This record gives sequence, structure tokens and C-alpha cells, in this order.
Amino acid sequence: MGGSLSGDPIDVSSHVDWESFLGVSIVGIGIAWHVPNEGCPEMPWAYNFRFSNELSLVIALGESEGAGFTYMPDALLVIFDKSLAAEYKIPASATPSCG
Repeated sequence: MGGSLSGDPIDVSSHVDWESFLGVSIVGIGIAWHVPNEGCPEMPWAYNFRFSNELSLVIALGESEGAGFTYMPDALLVIFDKSLAAEYKIPASATPSCG
């Protein structure tokens, strides 16, 4: 792998949470926007991927903290549960992570 990205890739395809998504087509993407700092343009902070098997998952900026999530601009969360995705909100956005 080339480029200047830090970190090592992690193969998650054998993890049970990903099994239902492998090989399934993405049929839609919802985006949750926020203004990260005053004077900055709107930027995406979460993507809701909808699949042809009617499942969805959210990839959002944040990290797990205790029983919930907290915004962290340099960390990613993958949320498989629709209700958790609907509950995860950040102060700089009027939209929950599920879009």
C-alpha cells in the first residue's frame, strides 16, 4: 500500500457484525452535516449506508465512551443498530448520525 496515510488496515470481513453486508449492494447514502468551527463551511460528520437487503449502517466521527458515543474528529465509529444511530447526535449538527 502506498501513500502517506498512517495506521494499518484492519480486515473486518470475518467479524460477525459485517457478515450481512458483504457482497450486498449499497442503494443509498444519507449524510449528516455539521459546521466544525465558526466560519468553516458545512462538512459531513456521518454517513448512513443503506443496502439492498434493507439493512443499514452508519460510519460517523466519534468514539465509544461508557454506554454512549462522543464526537471525536479523528476517530471513526461504525454503528450497526438503527436506534443507536438515531440517538447519536453532536452539538454542531441538527441531524443525528443516521441522517
